[in-house]
Amino acid sequence: MSTQAFFTENAHLVEAINLRADLLKVSPEKLYPWWRRPCRVKLLLLTDGTLDFGLGDFGLSTFVSILANDGRAYVDFQITIAHRGSNVGNPNVTVHRSIPNFRFTDGNHFTDTMYDQVWLFGIDSSVQGLSDAELVILSAFMNKGGGVFATGDHGELGRALCGSVPRVRKMRLWTNAAGNVGMQDPNRNDTNRIGHDAGSQFDDQSDDIPQEIQPRLYSSALGGFLRETYPHPILCSPLGRIRVLPDHPHEGQCVEPTDLSGNYEKDGTPEFPMGIGPEIIAYSTVLAGSTASTKQATQAQTFGAICAYDGHRANIGRVVTDSTWHHYVNVNLIGEASEPDTNVKGRGFLASATGQQHLAQIKHYYINTAVWLSRPGNHSCFRSRLIWQLLFEHRVMEATMDNPALRFERISPSLLYSIGTHATDVLGNKASQCRRLQLLIDIIQPILPDLIPHIDPWQNTRKQEANPPIPFFDVNPLLAMAMGGGLVSLRDKFVNDNLGDPNRIEAKEILAQFEEGAKRGLQLGLKELNTEIRKFSALR
Repeated sequence: MSTQAFFTENAHLVEAINLRADLLKVSPEKLYPWWRRPCRVKLLLLTDGTLDFGLGDFGLSTFVSILANDGRAYVDFQITIAHRGSNVGNPNVTVHRSIPNFRFTDGNHFTDTMYDQVWLFGIDSSVQGLSDAELVILSAFMNKGGGVFATGDHGELGRALCGSVPRVRKMRLWTNAAGNVGMQDPNRNDTNRIGHDAGSQFDDQSDDIPQEIQPRLYSSALGGFLRETYPHPILCSPLGRIRVLPDHPHEGQCVEPTDLSGNYEKDGTPEFPMGIGPEIIAYSTVLAGSTASTKQATQAQTFGAICAYDGHRANIGRVVTDSTWHHYVNVNLIGEASEPDTNVKGRGFLASATGQQHLAQIKHYYINTAVWLSRPGNHSCFRSRLIWQLLFEHRVMEATMDNPALRFERISPSLLYSIGTHATDVLGNKASQCRRLQLLIDIIQPILPDLIPHIDPWQNTRKQEANPPIPFFDVNPLLAMAMGGGLVSLRDKFVNDNLGDPNRIEAKEILAQFEEGAKRGLQLGLKELNTEIRKFSALR
C-alpha cells in the first residue's frame, strides 16, 4: 500500500490524532478528567538600552518564545516584558503585559507580590541605573522570597541595571577593573568555537556549534549516594547533564564573593544571611589562539559561567547570575538576521540536527533556571503536580500490582518498594535525575529531617575524609518505600473518589495525604532494615 493510499484510508484516524493533540494543548481536562492545571509562575523580564524583546539580533524573542511554549504539565509561566525606556519590542508570542519606561517605584508596574521572579538583562554601563528607592523595593522583594536572575556582558555592560542589586552585585563582575572581562586583550573570556568556515571568526557565535561548559558536580555523604554525582538542578535534564551554552567572543564573568558579612547599605538588611554564599555551578573554557577575526590571540583559561545562590536555605529568595546575555539573544540562538537561510549563521542552532540537539539542552537550562528561582510556595505546587501525575498519568499502580485496588494494609514491603522504585524511575526519565532526587528529599524532609544532610548532595558540607566510612548502607530502598507509601495513600484517598473538578483540591491537601503515606512507607522500610541488620549481626 502506498503512503498516499494509507493516509487516505486512515484519514479519519489521522484527524482524530490531530484533534487529540490540539485538545492536549488547549483543553487537556477533556482528555483526562483528573487533569490539574499547571502551577502559575509570574515572571518579569526587564531590560534597558539597545536590548529588547523583539526579533532582531539583540532581541530576546527566542528566549521568550521558549518560556511561553515549553508545555511542561507542572508549570506555566506568566510573562511580563518591560524596558527601562520605550523600546520594549514585540516577541511575536503572547505575553501577559508589555511595559515601557518601567520603574520599580510605580505601583502599576511592580509590587513585591505582583511577580515571583525578576529577570534583569542589562546593557547600559552607567554607574547606577536604578534609583535608591527602586533598589530598596527590589531588595524587599528578594528578602520576601522573590527570585532574581541577572546578566550583562563584557566590561561594564549591565552595570546600570544590575550592578547595585543586593547579592547580584557580588556574584558577577560588573566592571573590568581587574582586567578579566575586556573585549580585545588575550585575557578576555572568549568562548567562540571555530565553525564551518576557515579560521577563528567573530560570527562563529551565530552558527550551530556551541561552547562546552563544565558543570560543578555534587555528591551525597551516605551509602550508595556517595558514588552518585549530580550537577546543580539548573544543569540537570532528561537528556542528562547540560554541557553546552551559546558561544561569544567576549563574555563577562561570574564569581563567588569572598566576604559574606555585612549588610546591604540601601536598607540595612543582611546581604548573605546565615553566612550562606553563592557558588559557581558551571565553568566556561577559553581555548588558546582564538582571534575572533581581529582580536589578540587568547590565552587558555577557565572562568565562571553561571553562579547560583540558594536563598531558600536562609528563608529569602534565590539568585542566579550568568556571564552574558549572549546566551539568550537571537543572534546566538537562531543566527544573524542579515544572513540568508542557506547559511548556517543565518539559522544558528536550527541549521542542523546536531545544532537542534544542542538547543534542546539550552532550552532545559532556561526552564530549569526559571523553575529553580521560584518561590517556596511555587515549589510546593510543583511537587503536588508531579506526584499527581505519577499517580494518574503514569499509572504506576497498574504497572506494578496484580490488583491495583489492594489496600495499603495488605501491601507487602517488597511490593511497596516496587511501586516506589517504578515511580522514581518514571520521574527520572520524564523530568530529570535531579528532580527525582529533589522530590525524594522533599518527601523525607518533614518525616526524617536528620537524614537530609546525609543524602542531599547540594547541601553536603562534609570535607573529604582521610578514611571515609565504608558505604554499607544504601538509603535508596528507604526512599523508594516512602515514595510508594505516599502514592498508595493518595490512591486510597482520591482514585475511588468522584473527583469532580480536581483543581478544587489544594496542593497542601495532596501533599499532606502523600506525607501521611510516605511516613507509613518509611516506617515499614526502617522495620525491614532493622530485621536485616539483626540477621547480619548474628553472623560469626
